[in-house]
Amino acid sequence: MQTKNKYFVYLRKSTDAEDRQIQSIEDQKKELEKVARQFQLGIAGVFQESKSAKAPGRPEFNKMIADIRKGKASGILCWKINRLARNPVDGGEIQWLLQQGIIRSIQTPAREYKTGDNIIMMSVELGMANQFSLDLSKDVRRGMISKAEKGWRPGRAPIGYKNDRYGEKGDKKVLVDEKKFPGVRKMWDLMLTGNYSVPKIIDIANDKWGLRTKYRKTETKLEERHGYTIFTNPFYYGEYEFAGNIHQGKHKPMITRDEFDFVQKILGKKGKPQTRHKDLPYRGIIRCGECGCSITTEVKIKRLKSDNSLKSYLYHRCTKRKLGVKCNQKPIAYDELNKQVFKTLNRITIPQSYLDFALEVLNEENVLESENRTTLIKNQQKAFDDCLKRIDNLIKLYISPDNAKRELLSDQEFKDQKAALLKEKMNIQQELKKLDERINDWMDLTEQTFKFATYAKANFANGDYETKTRILHALGSNFILKDGKLGIELKKQYHLIENGIKAIEAKSAGLELEKFSIEKAKTGVYAPVFDALSG
Repeated sequence: MQTKNKYFVYLRKSTDAEDRQIQSIEDQKKELEKVARQFQLGIAGVFQESKSAKAPGRPEFNKMIADIRKGKASGILCWKINRLARNPVDGGEIQWLLQQGIIRSIQTPAREYKTGDNIIMMSVELGMANQFSLDLSKDVRRGMISKAEKGWRPGRAPIGYKNDRYGEKGDKKVLVDEKKFPGVRKMWDLMLTGNYSVPKIIDIANDKWGLRTKYRKTETKLEERHGYTIFTNPFYYGEYEFAGNIHQGKHKPMITRDEFDFVQKILGKKGKPQTRHKDLPYRGIIRCGECGCSITTEVKIKRLKSDNSLKSYLYHRCTKRKLGVKCNQKPIAYDELNKQVFKTLNRITIPQSYLDFALEVLNEENVLESENRTTLIKNQQKAFDDCLKRIDNLIKLYISPDNAKRELLSDQEFKDQKAALLKEKMNIQQELKKLDERINDWMDLTEQTFKFATYAKANFANGDYETKTRILHALGSNFILKDGKLGIELKKQYHLIENGIKAIEAKSAGLELEKFSIEKAKTGVYAPVFDALSG
């Protein structure tokens, strides 16, 4: 059989929405084999690919066209003409080659397109295929924007969440993945301590918790890049960006905005992690009081003269990384640093009896606070209703017959005012949410503060490297080591507790804290702690 009667078989299946009803490549191949036998067509080769034809650049298609230009075949056998092209570039090339006689025939199960035929029908079919793709793309884009504006993020849900498979099209929700949500939340908890690098958290999530992500329908281990994607994604606190706009999601947030912002500070300005590669205590959180460089923790091995054995010691020293700056600070032993931290914890440790009493005070304070919260919520709700009314009035004015020529309100003015009102609405909604959570957040913070002050000393004494580092980090900030002395800037609540304990110790007669009344608690030596936390 001569070359002029040989055909290339072209098979294409795409994952695009417009191709979902198209037969599989294998089905196309079977049908086209029947056509080849029916019309006694010689097959010079088969080209197949799974790729969209909406844009030029398909490798197998381009290779087939190049071979046709070389004269290796003079015809194409395909399922439908839209298998060859859904864009004007490839469609125009097919038509031109057919018109020039380089392609003599395009055969489909339904009909044949030949050189010399009226190409109007082929042009119409290819044009319809191109227009269908354009319309479908616009419809999909419009639907995704609409979904985003409703509060549901389009696309694949981040790890810890899952897409609603059974919801109505265009209104599918983003749901909590009950299996993975707790594990991802624990990853955030570790990151918030400031004591773990991203690679370390990924190792823990993979090896200890068995957390997995899905890649091409297969559950795979998390990689380091997944960690940075998680810890920089605002979706986890409830917001997301789509089509250049920020949207408030309706999905359940995993973290708070404050927690997200804190993690960004840990990661650094450009998302570069401030990693600590070894599981050693206090690395990266203490600075040198002389030159300002970081204090590192190192292991030093010494041979004991008594029995010639080796023993390891931990010590902390200045990294001395500033060029041209001479630092004279000497290393300090790990045990000595621990003693200083322990003394600080001892200054803020409150008795168990006061902890029990403080929790009773908190429950009583909850009743009083709820009344104030109700008043504030009513005020915010009124502001919210007023904002909605202004949005309605703006829309009525814009679509009013009196504004047909846009003399009262131009398109740009409408767009700007609408954006401002929608932002105001979102802000009020966030304030309402904060008010609703305020009392619980305050109680949790206060309870955690008093429990920390009661048990931190004992936990520090018995804890491992990780526990000691976490306790020091929770105790305060601005840790400065100079001349062998560790300076700690206590958090405000612990500083107030320390002052309260000093005041109690100054009263030689002592106090029976269990017999205090609520009123005395508010005006007594620990009252500033309550005031600071509630403010």
